[in-house]
Amino acid sequence: MKLQEVLGGIYVMITEEESDLLAEMFTENEYVNESQLSERAALIADKLVHKGVLVPTLRGYRVN
Repeated sequence: MKLQEVLGGIYVMITEEESDLLAEMFTENEYVNESQLSERAALIADKLVHKGVLVPTLRGYRVN
């Protein structure tokens, strides 16, 4: 488990798998379309949306 900063001073716990997905697929101000993600990665991305780490948009997921 790792701490991930969501907003200035607010942190959430993320798993190693979630951390690996963030490092592999997501960079600042880049969008990742859901079609670019595997089925498992899409499930993890949805969990990260609920934790406030990712933001879903019409263009795809973006790091908050």
